[in-house]
Amino acid sequence: MALSLYSKDISSRADVNKLFGEETGLLVVRPGRAARPYFTIPEGGFALVTRFGQDINYSSGSPVWPAGFYWGPPWVKVSNIVTRQSVVLNMPIKGCKTQDNVTVGINLAIVFRLMGDEAKNEEPVLVRKFVYNVTPRGLEQQLRDACEEATRSVARSMLHTEVYGLRTDRSGKKADILQGEGDAAAPPEDIEEGDARLREVAGPADADRAQAAMMKGKNVAESMRRTLNEQFQPQGVEVSDVIITDVTLPQVITQQMTQKTMVISQNAAQKMNQEYEMLTLRQEEEVATLKQKKKEERENEKQAGDMKVNEVQVQLEKMKAETKVLLAKIKQESRVRVQEITATGQLEVTKLVQNKSQVLTELHAQATADAAKLKAETDLYAATTLSEARLTATKNEAVASENLAKAEGVAAPYVEARKQFETRQKQMKVWKGLAGNKELVLSGESSDELNSLLLCDAIMGDSPTDATTKSQVLAEMLVMQRGSKVMLNLAGTGAD
Repeated sequence: MALSLYSKDISSRADVNKLFGEETGLLVVRPGRAARPYFTIPEGGFALVTRFGQDINYSSGSPVWPAGFYWGPPWVKVSNIVTRQSVVLNMPIKGCKTQDNVTVGINLAIVFRLMGDEAKNEEPVLVRKFVYNVTPRGLEQQLRDACEEATRSVARSMLHTEVYGLRTDRSGKKADILQGEGDAAAPPEDIEEGDARLREVAGPADADRAQAAMMKGKNVAESMRRTLNEQFQPQGVEVSDVIITDVTLPQVITQQMTQKTMVISQNAAQKMNQEYEMLTLRQEEEVATLKQKKKEERENEKQAGDMKVNEVQVQLEKMKAETKVLLAKIKQESRVRVQEITATGQLEVTKLVQNKSQVLTELHAQATADAAKLKAETDLYAATTLSEARLTATKNEAVASENLAKAEGVAAPYVEARKQFETRQKQMKVWKGLAGNKELVLSGESSDELNSLLLCDAIMGDSPTDATTKSQVLAEMLVMQRGSKVMLNLAGTGAD
């Protein structure tokens, strides 16, 4: 809340929004201009631009330039930036005389804004008019003069007991009057009790007086707002609200009013205590009566419940007896029925067993006959088939013998040649074995004496081994004397 209105020179346009937010009474700033070929206009204000000190309009013809970046020489600069925010100006007015000549102090809060927003169909020229004609200091002085005149005239038309009703909250809405429940909110039976004269008050009630004073204060604030707008809107200022924040009375009158309020409060408290005691006593009596009544009702309900329980118990016993009889009857009927079903079942089983035996006998006889018939047919078929097979085999064997004889007649020369070849191979194997025997003695002569002499020379010329004995040598010589062509194997490996 601002206590005064003023303008200010600043060096940088970057701090404009911060200054308008922190310094609530600041309405106009005059930023400096650096020697650059451009300049900027920040958001949050109405900007006026000059060339060599003379105002120039924007390209659209408006004296207010929108925020943004612009090219321009150093002599083109932003001369003034006017805030767009709503401003609350605190205005204490002292020494106001009431109708009964009591000096009171009234604090006002004036909420206003500067006009010139094209979006709200306002004339932008009002911004230039405010900067050069009205000025922040002039606006403050005019507001103080107008508000003091209106406030003093209002205070002069009211009593000091009604001045407090001028106070409103910061939104300009009337305050609610808090009060306790009176006779209007009490039940009729409560109003009839006690002394009705204690609740009677001569003249209008305090709540009615307070309500009337508050309505009068609301009307005064609204009237002041309309009057200020009629005066200041042509100058580019719109008053949004007028709030009477506080009313101060002399200390003596304040104490008297406080004492009166305390006496009234004490009387009301005493009356309320009496009524509370009476209501408490009546409530205790009603509670006791209600308890006795509920107790009797509970006893009656209990007796009625006992009677119902007895009736239900008798009915239950009767139903139990009937149930037992019915259950015994059902069990007897069940046993008879079971016996009948068992006898019938056994009879059916006997019949089924007999039928089974008869069917099995018939099936066995039929199967035996069928088996004998099938066996005879099978034996006949087997004998016939075997005879045919033997006949076919005999024919095939005769044909095979004939074919074999023919084949042997054709292959006899080839078989003879093969046998001679195999004989020659065996001879070659024998010759090869004789060629590999180093102890073999061969002679090309047919004379027996010469051959005997050569054999003896061969036998005697070699040193006999340990296994060769004299008897063996003699036996070999005996063989040679008989004229046999024998080849001796003196190495002990056998003779061929």
